[in-house]
Amino acid sequence: MQLTQIQLDAIKKQYRLSPREIQIVDLILKGIESNEEISKNLGVTVLSAKRYVHDLYAKIGISSKLGVALKIINSIHKSNPMSF
Repeated sequence: MQLTQIQLDAIKKQYRLSPREIQIVDLILKGIESNEEISKNLGVTVLSAKRYVHDLYAKIGISSKLGVALKIINSIHKSNPMSF
């Protein structure tokens, strides 16, 4: 799933996400699931990717990438039901 920049900005503001965490949300929504894939896409170490993902989970209150995707999609849908 591809979100618009406006949707990503709204999610960033709603959950107080860092620019890096928003990049990770975007990757997760595009189907990139492993920390190794995330690290390659971001140009960081796997350990750094894991840390970013862990921080993202804490801010959103979710403990899986699927959960992140579902919560983000639900948030977008609630804020704009006609967005899909």
